[in-house]
Amino acid sequence: MIEHEITQMQAGKKVHRVVRQMLPGIPLSGIYKMIRTGRVKLNGKKAKPDQIVDTGDRLILFIHRDDYENVKKSPHKFSGIRTDIEVLEETSDWLAVHKPVGVLTHGAAGEHKHTLVNQVAAYLYQKGDADSDTYSPAPLHRLDRNTSGIVLFAKNGWAAKEISRQIQNGQIEKYYIALVHGEIKHRGSIQLAISRRENNRTVISDASDARPARTDFEPIVSNGKSTVVCLQLITGRTHQIRAHMKHIGHALVDDVKYQGGRAIRELNNENADKAPHQWLHAFMLQMADGHIVRDPLPKDFRNKLQKMGYSSFEINEIDKYNPFSD
Repeated sequence: MIEHEITQMQAGKKVHRVVRQMLPGIPLSGIYKMIRTGRVKLNGKKAKPDQIVDTGDRLILFIHRDDYENVKKSPHKFSGIRTDIEVLEETSDWLAVHKPVGVLTHGAAGEHKHTLVNQVAAYLYQKGDADSDTYSPAPLHRLDRNTSGIVLFAKNGWAAKEISRQIQNGQIEKYYIALVHGEIKHRGSIQLAISRRENNRTVISDASDARPARTDFEPIVSNGKSTVVCLQLITGRTHQIRAHMKHIGHALVDDVKYQGGRAIRELNNENADKAPHQWLHAFMLQMADGHIVRDPLPKDFRNKLQKMGYSSFEINEIDKYNPFSD
C-alpha cells in the first residue's frame, strides 16, 4: 500500500491524471482498472477517475511496494529530448526560459517531441524536481515557431491558475523588440480587430469572428530604411504584431508569411540564412508584483542588425532598452 498526500502542484487535477503521473510505467487502461476495482482511495473512500483533488487530500494506492518502485518511473521518459535549455529565472512556482527561433512552444502536426514544453519537462525531471513526476509544467503563453524570447511556465497547478488569471487581466506586461521596414519617428497605438484565416494568416477584419486587438509601439533607433521598435502587447492574438505592423506599412523584416517572396529575395541578396524568419524577440516580462524578467537579444538578431547597418553602440543600447524610461 502506498500513501500519498496531494501537493500544491497536483491540486485541481483529476484523480486518474495524478495516479497516471505517479505510475508512468502503467498504461492508462491499467490506471482506470485500478480505480474501477477500488485499488485507489481518496480520503478513505473509493476514488472516481474524474474526482478533483485538493492540496492535503490523502490518496492511497493498493499496490505492492516492489511493484510501485518498478512502475513509478518510466525508463524511457524524455529519452532523446534536450535538457540544455536556457533558464532565465526560476522560482518554486514558475520558470522563465528562452525559446530559440525554430522551436515550437507546443506540439503541432509533424512535431510533437522536440518542443519547448517537452524540453522544460525533461529539464525538471533531470534536475530532480520533487514534483516533476506529478505535474506537467504548463506554458502560460506561446510564441510563434520563428519568434524568439521569453516563455513563462507554471510549475504547479496553483501557479497555472493564478498567473493565467493575471495575464488575462493584463497584470503581466509583455514587451517585444522587432526590426521593421521603413522609418518610424513617433510612438503609436494600433487598435484594429483581427481574424484568423484558413491559411493560418491573421488579417485586419470587421467580420463577426474578429477579435479586438491592441499593439502599442515606440521606435528605439532607425537608419532611415528600417526601424527597431519596442512593442507592447495589450492583447495577445495570434500573429498580432505581424499583422498590425504590416497593416500600417511597416512589416517585419524577413517576415515571409506577411510579405510573400520579398523576404526570400532580400535574404538571398545578403547571402544570409536560407530559412528566413521575422525578426521579433520577446525581450521583457513585467510580472504582476513588478518583478522584471529580461532576455538579451540572441546572437543571430544582433548579427542581423549589424548587417542592416546598425552600429555596435546602437545594438547595445537596443539590448538595454527600458520601456519605462522617459
